[in-house]
Amino acid sequence: MTRRIFLSTPLRNEIDNIDRLFSSVAAQHYPIDLWVIVENGSTDGSREELARRAAPTNVAELVVLNEDTESGDYALGAKYARITNRGFDEIRARRDLGSEDLIGILDADSFPEPGYYASLARAFDANPKLGIASGPSVNEGDGEVSLHAADWVRGSCRLWRGACMIESGYLIGPSADTLSLARAELDGWEAKVVPDVPFRAREVGTRSKQKYYGSSAYFRGNTPLYALIRGAKFARHGRIASAREYLAGYFGALRAGEERLNDPALRSYFGSYVARKLRRKLGRA
Repeated sequence: MTRRIFLSTPLRNEIDNIDRLFSSVAAQHYPIDLWVIVENGSTDGSREELARRAAPTNVAELVVLNEDTESGDYALGAKYARITNRGFDEIRARRDLGSEDLIGILDADSFPEPGYYASLARAFDANPKLGIASGPSVNEGDGEVSLHAADWVRGSCRLWRGACMIESGYLIGPSADTLSLARAELDGWEAKVVPDVPFRAREVGTRSKQKYYGSSAYFRGNTPLYALIRGAKFARHGRIASAREYLAGYFGALRAGEERLNDPALRSYFGSYVARKLRRKLGRA
């Protein structure tokens, strides 16, 4: 089946990555129907560089939106999600999103291998319940597979099946990619990592420290046991500072009684995450 692929790229101050980003897209074996880049208040020349760029030959239409709707420094959370969603809105304004189209995020610091989108399209062809997919993330610098769960669909280089996006949507808030995946699974969709097609990216936490991810886990409804397991995983890999930051983020938010996700179904999903993973492991044993 030939599927249209639409991509949204949030971008701010990525002048050092633009050439490689365009090269990664140009090298794809699968054509891209529409690529929307949402440049947001760059001060490093990214806006000017994008203005000089033509669409890669395998991209039917490239749209660059120059906006400054989110003031302040680099941040994830709801700010990142709103910029990403601006790209999705532009895609929907220019195309009728079909149930078998593929729509996704390509972060400006994520560089898929040439066969990436072709392999993901085949995975969607093979599994009608597959709603969200990505390849595994390989860290820039050390070339190691990301420390984060190998079976977790990464948000920075993922695709949704059109029907899944239409039904479950892209949720705006801290950890928007995680929230959206959870909503899709609650709606009966599957989310899978396609193991044979990696992409390279900055390690999670390079620009936003692990304290953010710890506080986001608290917001979602993950339990203290979950946070302790995550912290122990960092420590086991020699990343003591990351472990401290993550735990400080989670337990700082806990002590402060910060706001938590106001969605009982999603809160329950994240609250039962550890038990669910344990059941899966015991089921494979």
